[in-house]
Amino acid sequence: MKRFWGKLTLKGQVMLFSSLVVLLSLMTLSLFMGYKLASQTKDSLAEQVKMSASHLAHNPLVRDALMAGETNQTLMNVVEEIRTESDLLYIVVMDNNKIRFTHPVPERIGRTFVGTDAGRVFEGETYVSENVGTLGRSMRAFHPVSDDEGNQIGAVSVGISTDKIAAAVFNQQLILILVTAISLIIGLVGAWLLANKIKKTLNGMEPKEIALAIQERDSMLESVDDGILAINNQGEVLLVNQTAKQFLRRTGYQGEFERTPVQLIWPELKLQATSAFYNQAVKKGDVETVVTCVPMYVNEQCVGALATFKERSHLNEMMRQLAGAEVYARSLRSETHEFMNKLHIIQAMVETESYLELQDYIEDLSERYHLKTASAASDVAKLVEDVSIAHFLTKKISWMEQMGVRVHLQSGIPWPSMNANLIDVWVTVIGNTFENAWEAMQHKDDKQLTLTLKQAGGVLRYVIEDNGIGFSANEPDFKSTKRGDHGYGLDNIKKKLQPLNGTLDILSEKERGTIITVHIPYTERSTQND
Repeated sequence: MKRFWGKLTLKGQVMLFSSLVVLLSLMTLSLFMGYKLASQTKDSLAEQVKMSASHLAHNPLVRDALMAGETNQTLMNVVEEIRTESDLLYIVVMDNNKIRFTHPVPERIGRTFVGTDAGRVFEGETYVSENVGTLGRSMRAFHPVSDDEGNQIGAVSVGISTDKIAAAVFNQQLILILVTAISLIIGLVGAWLLANKIKKTLNGMEPKEIALAIQERDSMLESVDDGILAINNQGEVLLVNQTAKQFLRRTGYQGEFERTPVQLIWPELKLQATSAFYNQAVKKGDVETVVTCVPMYVNEQCVGALATFKERSHLNEMMRQLAGAEVYARSLRSETHEFMNKLHIIQAMVETESYLELQDYIEDLSERYHLKTASAASDVAKLVEDVSIAHFLTKKISWMEQMGVRVHLQSGIPWPSMNANLIDVWVTVIGNTFENAWEAMQHKDDKQLTLTLKQAGGVLRYVIEDNGIGFSANEPDFKSTKRGDHGYGLDNIKKKLQPLNGTLDILSEKERGTIITVHIPYTERSTQND
């Protein structure tokens, strides 16, 4: 049964289920109505024979014949006419000795009435019974006949065949069956229309397809790194993914989400069903986000709005990584070009069979590479005792030199070893300031960078100076020494410095360069390795 039901389409299931409900309802109603009709039909026929018996009992012809003690032709003709018109099985007029005065079969007139149910009528009782007589099984009514003084002088029995009763009941039930069949057809048509309506409402999708689509939608929502928030026309939240929930919980909201007005959850978010905006900065508490909102339409009617958002800090990190990848790609192109030039020289030496010169050239390249690497590492070691920062700074300086930048190092008392938190801050400072410096110098022929690292008076000092394009002091709200729609490096540095009471100072002049100075206080405890 389950297999059969599972193979049916939604339309088939609705039609089958609706048809079964209609069929069972009609069958129950038909049984009840059939029983009711049968009872009513029998009662109606019983009342008919009872009334016929009563009328005959008060007929003067009947009373006169019984008082005379013999039947007559007039009585027999009248009784037969009444029987025929009323479609009765028999009408018997009898005296107190049960001798028949009338009967449908003339030969039986004058004989004794047959039946064990006639005794009560001679006691003056009127009743209806069912019994078997000479004409077969019948329903019969008995009524006493009295003279003018009230003395019983006989009785009348009127009978109707039980076959006629069964036929009448069958006719009534046949009408009921016909009505039931018509009702069932109407029910089937209604079930078909309902199934089509449901199917259309569900865009022709089956329940399994709907369940799968919901699961796929939930999976996609949870796999997205952006926060997603959907509202209806009344501004109530319909949908919120896990990323959005975590963000909203983290920024102070601890209530329910579904069917809650969005203004209670995120007051700063002016989210409306009919408005649309893109990449707009919106705050939630102290956290800045970038939000895009678009209306949702169903059948060309606006039913709500959908907002996607991401924290500004995450976008900044992504832009920083992309900027680093771009710089790395340019570095690889430069190194590839230089490498190809050296290969051309080596190829020329091989073709001219200048093997001794080739050997000297390769040895010279190897020696210069090792000297350059060792020199950079040695110079950095004088500035920083911490291995992690020294290694990171060496890589940055080597990359700058490969890009054609002349790097000058200045030092005082070297930086000590530090804990993981402080190392993370200095990696952010060094990485962003080096990238800013390169962006500012990359189009200049003579690229120079001066780097100063020292400690004095319980403060770590970091100064980086470039001869890039710089910027004017009256440019408002700068976030980076880079130009364009990217570059939130200095903003990131400020956020990193705040918990440590660090400072960031920038001095810049158009076409002459920029000096960035960072100070971070430290103690012996803060410089210990975790």
